[in-house]
Order: sequence, then C-alpha cells, then structure tokens
Amino acid sequence: MRILIVSPGRLPIPAVRGGAVETLIEDLLKYNETEKKCSIDIVTLYDERAKRKCVNYKNTDFIFVYLGKCYDFISDRHLLPYKILDIFFSLEALKIIKKRKSAYDCIVIQNEPLNGWIFQRFLNGKYIFHAHNDNFLISRKKEKNFLLSCDKIISISDYVTGRFLESGRKGSIVTVHNGVDVQLFDRRRHEGRRLEIRKKMHVDEHDIVLIYAGRLIPEKGVEELVKGVLLVPETVPVKLMITGSSFFENSGETKFVKRLKELCKEKKNRFVFSGYIMHDQMPLYYSAADIGCTPSIWEEPFGLSVAEQMAMELPVIATNSGAIPEIVDDSCGIILDRNDRLSSNIADSIILLAKDKAKRQNMGSAGRDKICRCFNKKTFCENWFKAIEMEE
Repeated sequence: MRILIVSPGRLPIPAVRGGAVETLIEDLLKYNETEKKCSIDIVTLYDERAKRKCVNYKNTDFIFVYLGKCYDFISDRHLLPYKILDIFFSLEALKIIKKRKSAYDCIVIQNEPLNGWIFQRFLNGKYIFHAHNDNFLISRKKEKNFLLSCDKIISISDYVTGRFLESGRKGSIVTVHNGVDVQLFDRRRHEGRRLEIRKKMHVDEHDIVLIYAGRLIPEKGVEELVKGVLLVPETVPVKLMITGSSFFENSGETKFVKRLKELCKEKKNRFVFSGYIMHDQMPLYYSAADIGCTPSIWEEPFGLSVAEQMAMELPVIATNSGAIPEIVDDSCGIILDRNDRLSSNIADSIILLAKDKAKRQNMGSAGRDKICRCFNKKTFCENWFKAIEMEE
C-alpha cells in the first residue's frame, strides 16, 4: 500500500520545530519504519534540520516544499491568515507531485481541509482526513465540501467525532485517540535530573511546582491559571513553571504574552517562564514538577499535554473541556467547570494538592496506569494504520 500524507504545512516534519500534530505524524513514520505497514510519501514544509534528519527514514519519501524566507517571516509572525498560506503550500506541493507522476492508494490530509479541497482538484485518489480539532465547523464552503466528500475521517477523540456527527457528516468516521510515548514520558528515567532543572528554573528544592505546558494563547486558560496562583496564600509554597511560547519555536511575544508577564509581576517570585521547549526535552521539565495544570477554556480536541503529564505521574488540574474528560477522571486529577469562579477553584485545587503529598502520589500513579493502558503511542499507531485501510 502506498499513501501520500499531506502535513498541515505550518511546521516541518520531522518535527524539529515542535508542533503537536507534527510530532504525532512523526510517531506514525517511526512506527512504519519498524512495522513496514506501507510505503509513505509525505509533503511537508522545508527546513534544513528536518532535511538532515529525514535520512533516518527508509520507508518514507519526504517531499519538501520550500516557499522562501519571505513565507517563513510571514508565517512565524502571523502576518497573513493561515488559509492564504495553505493555498501557497498546497499549490507548490502539487507542482512537485505532478512532476513525479506518482500514484497512491490513498491521500491522507492532516488537519487542514482547505489543503484537501485543493488537492482533490488536481490529484485523483481516495481521500482520508485526519482531524486534530473541530475547526471544520467554522470552515468555508470549500472546506466543508471536502469534508463531506472525502472517503473517511479519522478523529482524535470521541468529542471530535461527535462534533462531526452533529455537523451532518454521514460517511465513514472513526476515533483514533492520540498516544503518548510512555518510555520517553517516564518519571523514573528523568528523576535524577529533577534538582538540576529546578535549579536552572530558579525553583527552591522545597517548592511545590506547578507546570503549564502549551501555547501561550487565551483559549488555553493560562491567564486564569496565573490568576489562580495569585490567590494562593503565601503560606503555601507554590511556584508556576510556564513552558511554551505564543506559537512554536522562534515565536515572538504577542500582546497576550506581554499582558501575561505583566500580570505575573504582582508576585514575580511565584512564576518562571521557560520559553519554548522541544518536545523531547519536556519530560525533564515535567520531572521537576509536582502538579500538572491544563485549565483550557475552549473545547480541547484531545489534550496531549494532559496525557503527557499523567504519563509522568503528575496529578492534573484540568477543565471539563472537549475531550479532556475522556482522558482524566477523579482518580488521577481534579476536573473543574469553566465558569466565572475558575481561577478561585484553581487556587482551591492547588492548595488541596499542595498540602497532600499522598494524594498527589496516588493520583500520579493512577494517571500513568491509565495512559499506559489506553493512550500509549503503540496503540495509537496500530489503530491509525488499521483506520487508513480502504475498503474496496
């Protein structure tokens, strides 16, 4: 079986600049190297580091699309809507593919329905859409037409699957939950560097460290989290480690990030910003923490950082947004309603867990057990390759 995977076109694969979607795609490519499920061509944005790294893959042919330094500048600084950038990426990719005269058993579009609509115009074949969020509900007519016409949809959670069904999609759709590399995200592997990372982040040995991991954008609830930490009495020795940036590597500071840092100045000794951290380095930072925090205020389509924190045996404070309740339950975390008391309830949850080490340990153990059983990388890859098999 020969398949073409069309990446979103925002970041390169291999995922040398990060990105949740890009990291998951690379997991699939790595799995295919050992299991040899099929021959894969992948369309991705050009990056010199990615090109050097791709030589490690024998069962994948990388089709790098180079759009110039001007494109990189515009993309990194969000100077144009992504839909416009999608058009440039797809059309340039199609030029390269047409020259190769390749034929594919199926074409997998990753998360950007506009890419799918454009590819359908010029490249025949069976189409699968891998949906990593529910943004399709606000897509324009072209994207909706693609989502209605593609042969199969793979969604990353029951929440996203439900949203497709609500939107009127009647064709084949299957849920394949994302998975975590439970060998990489294993606290025992990184515990020896806990104090080193704490020292690097200016955290005292006896502090109870909270960690937020993700993009610094309003919908992730990081501002509500900061306000919650500000409400915790000084007698409770907590510090919030904020890992991430406004987009991914090399992202500039947005107005929101500047406002967030200004808010933290009220009790600056309680907050530390790490900036962007590469995915394979995140276990080190989780190992330095005691409590994971993902208080999303939008409908989280999956919540990969939640699953990573649980794999690292951290109790989690999260919200009942989107698919998070599919991952977290009362045995491994505290799930909060998204209301006008969210920051206050975050503060109460922090105090509760900070004062009860046994509870943190019990929740952490239960969380890792659940991720290892239900949301591990091997299961994700196995189910994904089963899902792309097209019925005749």
